Amino acid sequence: MLSPIRPGCPLGERRTHEERLRATVADLARRHERGLPTELNRVPSIHFGRMIIIRPEQYLVGSEGVSGVDYYPAAVRTTKDGGRIPQPIDDITIAPGHIPKFRSWLLTLVEFDGDLKLYLRDIARFLGGDFDLVFRDCEDYPGTVHFEEFWQWIRCYQINIDLFYATYPNLTVSRIKQLEAFKSRFDAFVASVRPPQGDPKQVDELFDKFLSENLQYCENFPDTDGLFQPPPITGNGG
Repeated sequence: MLSPIRPGCPLGERRTHEERLRATVADLARRHERGLPTELNRVPSIHFGRMIIIRPEQYLVGSEGVSGVDYYPAAVRTTKDGGRIPQPIDDITIAPGHIPKFRSWLLTLVEFDGDLKLYLRDIARFLGGDFDLVFRDCEDYPGTVHFEEFWQWIRCYQINIDLFYATYPNLTVSRIKQLEAFKSRFDAFVASVRPPQGDPKQVDELFDKFLSENLQYCENFPDTDGLFQPPPITGNGG
């Protein structure tokens, strides 16, 4: 999704909408890097997400003589092929009520499991106000309270992809996390059965403990959704 960032400053603030948005995204990034919970942890279908702020001086690199754009002198900065490089555009100097010709944009890339509209309903349900804090600095953002307005806004700025490649297309987020936990517990099981020093231990009791810890069964393991089903009950019920 590529959504335009509002020009100028929020009411009562000296920083621009873009500066406030950068601070919000940077806070999310710092918390994620430190392993702290973020709002995105509450949506279990997200594989990964990226947010990139694109400024005019980035997408106008190599342009020439564009009205309203100041360029670095050719002797100071040019591209390898001699193209002109724009100087940063400060939208705080734009006259009130005037929409600038060149805007900064927020590019949001998210990979998730399932249907887009269902995913966005999860966003509205589980994130709501936290999601609004990020996109409030984008043009005409309606908020998540009224879902259909929110959905139409998303559709307005949604862009089609030309290629989507997934190495593991059949693995959901929940299944990946489950397999990660399984691998960790299996490594611990192997270490307990085959200690670095000493004789191998009896396997039966440790294996039963391993199965219990993982809630796994010898039969019907697992189904296509990554869920473990108990063996079918045989015999006559009474």
